[in-house]
Amino acid sequence: MNTPPTALPIEKSHICPHQFAFMLDNVIRRWFQQPGKIVRDFVRPGDTVVDLGCGPGFFTIEMAKMVGPAGKVIAVDLQPQMLAMVARKSKRHGVSDWVACHPCAADRIGLNAQADFILAFYMLHETLDPRSYLSQVKALMKPEARLLVVEPKMHVSEQTFRQLVDQAEAVGLTAVDYPAKKGGRSVLLGLNP
Repeated sequence: MNTPPTALPIEKSHICPHQFAFMLDNVIRRWFQQPGKIVRDFVRPGDTVVDLGCGPGFFTIEMAKMVGPAGKVIAVDLQPQMLAMVARKSKRHGVSDWVACHPCAADRIGLNAQADFILAFYMLHETLDPRSYLSQVKALMKPEARLLVVEPKMHVSEQTFRQLVDQAEAVGLTAVDYPAKKGGRSVLLGLNP
């Protein structure tokens, strides 16, 4: 694993600290937000998937099971402690051969990959500059790739969400769908034709 790039101190950002990882992956959350159900329409066997802001791997492990050994899931997070949790879980679930952990900086993803599907679940509002971040995400997308952005209604107003979609469109992404029942304000984005 690479050495994590310099990042903002967690306590000075809007990032959920690793000490609260139990809030991001637990039985109660799985009851309300079933990761496999949320992403099942977008992830196929053999895909390359990027889980941005993966946290402790709530979606990572389920997506790894979906892509199987012919695919790959890249778990991206700012906190090395979260990536360590993902590495342990992926080993425990027998998917570690096709899960890669990638540390990022607060302002730079720093990943060189081409993905079929990218998930940004409850994290885009936490980035320092969403427009710059979305531009970096766009560079990771294969021509037919999709990016699912889901933002929490409790933290992101309808107006702010619309601004995020506008920023995505400003960098060359287009809203393909606004899928329902994904756990918040949701947009499915693709590359402009």
